[in-house]
Amino acid sequence: MMKKLLFTFISICMLCVSSNAQTTPETPEGNPNFDKKFRFGIRATPQPTWYKSDNNNSKGAGAAFGFGFGLIMERKLSKIVHFSSGIGGDFEGGYITYRNDADFSVNAVLNDEGQYVEAKNGVMKEDYQFKNGNTQYVLQERRFKTTFLTIPLMLKMMTDEYGGMKYFANAGLELGIRTKTRATDTYISGVKTVVTGTTTTTPPADELTKSDINLGKDASLAPFRIGMNLGLGFEYRIGGSTSLLFSANYFQSFTNLMRSESKYLVKGKDTYIGSDNTVTFTPLDQGYFMRAVRINIAILF
Repeated sequence: MMKKLLFTFISICMLCVSSNAQTTPETPEGNPNFDKKFRFGIRATPQPTWYKSDNNNSKGAGAAFGFGFGLIMERKLSKIVHFSSGIGGDFEGGYITYRNDADFSVNAVLNDEGQYVEAKNGVMKEDYQFKNGNTQYVLQERRFKTTFLTIPLMLKMMTDEYGGMKYFANAGLELGIRTKTRATDTYISGVKTVVTGTTTTTPPADELTKSDINLGKDASLAPFRIGMNLGLGFEYRIGGSTSLLFSANYFQSFTNLMRSESKYLVKGKDTYIGSDNTVTFTPLDQGYFMRAVRINIAILF
C-alpha cells in the first residue's frame, strides 16, 4: 500500500513539473513568491534503515526498507538561511545478529503465548526455562520494526534561483518519540518443556522463527530519540510559491533503542544455577543505534 501511494505521489509531482515546463514561461530569478516568509508542505520519505551495535556480542546484519511521511514548515530567516521543521511518522527497521560459539550464546525463554519471560535473579528454574509450556531458545538474529513520531529542527542554506531551481544543504537535529517496537526473531535451537521440571522436547523447525514480538518492555526507558540529520537537495518551482523538493539525507541516532542491559536476553554461558535450583543471570548488553538514508520527496506551498 505504501509503495502504491509513493508511486502515485511521485507520478503526480512529475506530471506537474512536466506541465509547468511546457506551459509556463521562465520568470526572473529571485521570484518573490518563491521566497515567502512562511511555507508549508507535505513529504513522503522512502528510506533504507539499519542499526549499528556498540559491542562485540552482536552486530548489524543488514538494512530494511522503511518509509515516512509528514508535514513540513519553513520560516525564512534571511535570503540564504531558512529554518525548517514539521512533524511526521517514520517506519524503520534493521537486522542484528548475535554471537554464538563455544564460549558465548544468547538465551531467552518464551511462554506458550509467545511472549518473552523476564529473567529475574532468584527465580526457580522450574518457574523459568523448565515450566510447562515454556521454551528456551538460543537467539541467532533479530529484525527490528519500529515506529517513531519525528520532529526535525533544521537549518536550510539556499542558493539563488537559477532557471526555476534552487539548491540547498540542510543540517540539524531530529527528535523522535517511539510509539512501537516489534521484532521477528530467528533461533538456532530450542528446548520446550511439556511436563514441568521433567520432560522436554525439541520444537519443530517452524517454531524457530517468531514474528511480531512486542519489545516495548525491553526498549529504552525513555521513549525519546535524538539524532543528527544532514542532507543536500534542490527545489523546482512549479508555479507561484509552489515547488517540488527533493533531498537525500543521512540520519544518525545518538540514543540507544533498547535498555543497556536486557530484561529478557541473557548470556547463556554465564547463567548460574545454584544448589537450591535458583537461577542467577548475566543480562545481555544492548546498544543499537539507528542509521538511515532518507530520500525526501515533498511539495511546498
